[in-house]
Amino acid sequence: MFKRFAALISLFVFSSAAFARPFTLETTGAEDVPQVQFPKPPAPAPVTPPGVTIAVYTTDEEFTFESEVKPALDARINALKAAGLTTLGGRVVPSGNDYSFAIDYVPTVKNGAALPPAVILDTYKNGAAYWRTQDAEAAMKACSANFRNAKVPVLGAYLYEEGSDNAFAVDFLQKSLLRPTQEYAVKFEKYTGGKYTFESEAQKAVPSWLALFKAAGVPAIRGKAVRREDGDYAVQVEYVTKTNSFGPRPQYAVARYESRDVFPFEKNALAAGQASLAVFSSAGVPPLSAVARKEGNDYSFSVDYLVGNIYQPGGTVPSAAIETYQAPETFTFDSEAKKALEAKKAEFNSAGLAVVGGAVSGSIGSYTYALDYIAKAGQPGPYLPPR
Repeated sequence: MFKRFAALISLFVFSSAAFARPFTLETTGAEDVPQVQFPKPPAPAPVTPPGVTIAVYTTDEEFTFESEVKPALDARINALKAAGLTTLGGRVVPSGNDYSFAIDYVPTVKNGAALPPAVILDTYKNGAAYWRTQDAEAAMKACSANFRNAKVPVLGAYLYEEGSDNAFAVDFLQKSLLRPTQEYAVKFEKYTGGKYTFESEAQKAVPSWLALFKAAGVPAIRGKAVRREDGDYAVQVEYVTKTNSFGPRPQYAVARYESRDVFPFEKNALAAGQASLAVFSSAGVPPLSAVARKEGNDYSFSVDYLVGNIYQPGGTVPSAAIETYQAPETFTFDSEAKKALEAKKAEFNSAGLAVVGGAVSGSIGSYTYALDYIAKAGQPGPYLPPR
């Protein structure tokens, strides 16, 4: 009995001490409350449900009688299959008082399929304006030939007005070096080219345009005559290509070299620019065109050339570029610097580093020179001594 009474007294004393200090929110923080760490559940793995996406191919073609649709429908299905598409049949559909057709197809291509190819249609313009139409036409033809020499298919070339002068453009096709993926998307594109006075002329030219795409390895689905904004007619070609979620990656890019050479007259600059095209070509870098440009009171020139895009994890590297060698020494006289420049050009050229330009700069008592040369990816550059 006495032991129970003593234990009760001890409990009362302990409890009184514990509650002698009031418990308030102001004196108790979140850090006083023990935190329980619960592990995060793992993210659910992506689930791809089974199934096939089906798209519908339609056309603006119209037929008066339903019986006329079947041959055109069958021909279009065969064209789509030849382009590498999986078709799922077609059907006749009403189009106002006439008839047309629709085709079900699978808008994806599995990895490894040869068709359709991945291509990009681009337009090149050098930005130059030519006073005489014949000069613009000559530059256009030469540029088109340079594209073809580089094994880049040209679809068409044309002149357009640039103020009161003429300029030219070249439409060309190039590969898209898509990143490898398990599946690619099929994409329908349209290209319009040519200029014809009458619709019948444009319609007659359709087979030649389809053959042009075929020669470039691009499956053309259909061609038709269309009206141009200027009232004349052109040919519109529908073709198919493939892409993926990473987007297109062009095989080539156009780069420009700004020469440091200076000439008193525009014709001299243009002649030097034309001569430099051969240097680019012999170095294995396809030139496109050369243009003269104003440089203070004098003239210089620029050269557009084609480089391959080398895609790497860290970015894109051009297959070729123009590098500059700056002479580390100085010369008392201008003639000494020019002589040294010519000697250095010969050394670079003999080493396989094609020189495309160079110039002397400075003033009396302190002349130097710089030269520009073509460097290719993976090609070692010159040794530059410390200055």
